[in-house]
Amino acid sequence: MNKSIYSLVLSDEVVDAVDALARSAGLSRSAMINRILAERVAFVTPEMRLRGILDSLARSMTDAFMLSEKPTGSTLSARTSLKYRYKPTVKYSVEMFFENGVRAGELRVSYRSQNAQLIGDLTEFFRLWAKWEEKYIADKINADILYTIGDMRFTRTLNMPRGEVSEETLGETVADYMAMLDGAMKEYFLELPDKQKAAERGEEFYKNSIARTSVII
Repeated sequence: MNKSIYSLVLSDEVVDAVDALARSAGLSRSAMINRILAERVAFVTPEMRLRGILDSLARSMTDAFMLSEKPTGSTLSARTSLKYRYKPTVKYSVEMFFENGVRAGELRVSYRSQNAQLIGDLTEFFRLWAKWEEKYIADKINADILYTIGDMRFTRTLNMPRGEVSEETLGETVADYMAMLDGAMKEYFLELPDKQKAAERGEEFYKNSIARTSVII
């Protein structure tokens, strides 16, 4: 959607109120005014569509996740914990954006630890996860799935399907994907230190979960 620069004369009190709303929503002043005007004239902007996905995601996440804060701007953050000695926290972040005019996103999973064994086990799990996706769903997505694994972080592109797929459905699908990833991770850790059994259990969970998903991202 094209954007242009316009000159507006506004009262200082109105601008202060707009700025307060913008801060609470994680938006710039211009983005907040654009949203207010779009809502007033019943126009759905691309940014509002992306926000709709995040709002749906927030409503659809399982009890395993705890929202770090309400979705702000184009990002949602949540966390969960592993049943691993001191229950380390795993943080999830989803960012929605437009790439070449097409809605897209990225999932980031991060963790902080000085435990070399935990870091190694999580790194190995994410490598296996990428292999399972290549094996089971890579040929069903009309785009490359890009991963980054390392430095206590995993990132994965989210390829939003084109066509008549609602924001509500996309949000639910991202929530399902996060639950599948988190569930497989926890299943994997239940079998450690037996890495072969851990890999088999994690892959079985993945296969069963992906079979129930109607929209693949």
